[in-house]
Amino acid sequence: MLVALAAVGCKDFEGDRVAKVGNHVLYMRDIRGLLPAGVTPEDSAAMVQQYINTWALAHLKVLKAQEVLSPEAKDVTAEVEDYRNNLLKYRLERQVTESELDTTVTDEEMRQYYEEHSQNYKFPYIIAKARIITLSQTSPNYDTVKKNYAAKPEEGEQPGDLFASYAERVEDFGGNWVPMPTIAKAVPGLDAESCETIFRGGDTYIKVGDGKDYFILLLDKVPVGRLAPYEYCRQTIKDAILIARKQDILTKLEQDLLQEGIESEKLKIYDVE
Repeated sequence: MLVALAAVGCKDFEGDRVAKVGNHVLYMRDIRGLLPAGVTPEDSAAMVQQYINTWALAHLKVLKAQEVLSPEAKDVTAEVEDYRNNLLKYRLERQVTESELDTTVTDEEMRQYYEEHSQNYKFPYIIAKARIITLSQTSPNYDTVKKNYAAKPEEGEQPGDLFASYAERVEDFGGNWVPMPTIAKAVPGLDAESCETIFRGGDTYIKVGDGKDYFILLLDKVPVGRLAPYEYCRQTIKDAILIARKQDILTKLEQDLLQEGIESEKLKIYDVE
């Protein structure tokens, strides 16, 4: 561990200098803006100390490297050039894709992609629309909820409407399809693996908790390995289409650059016997 410099507060520095390593000087003005408003003097001193140590160690490592490394090891010209070139290539590709990428994806395009790539949308877990009712074990409505929690909502009725006035909480995930791990995470003491076993053969389960019980109903479900609903896959499908479009843009960029290089004679390919 780096030996801590003498702990000091902001007011203790003369001439605004805080520390110096070789020709590098750290000034209080470099640190002051990093301190949050309302920090206590004690915390301020500790934060300043930590910043000084971090700054000093960074420069000390460079000095030590200059002292102990061979001239060959200290020559980073090639690495710097490679980094610069990779950064420039990345920025070119980003600029081209941002200027040319059409981010509008129609529902028709997504549905076609869904049908053509259906094997990509079969998952190793149950996907379901679920309702979870959280209820105190001492609730006067406990027996009513237990008797009726498996009732599915009528058409036009929200999944949780029937129990909203009884329950401590009703979670229906916005009426959306969700993966079984998400359902399991919403119930203390459950995990995705046990949920897969529980709901493989049924759609209801009561998880007994510490003072609270959790009444779980799968309003609809897609078994493991079956094609997931289109609505569940929409965002993933859109992302896949946009990624494919980006790749098409970059492929065209590379082809155009090669052609332009040959035509402008920036690129010359020699015959190799």
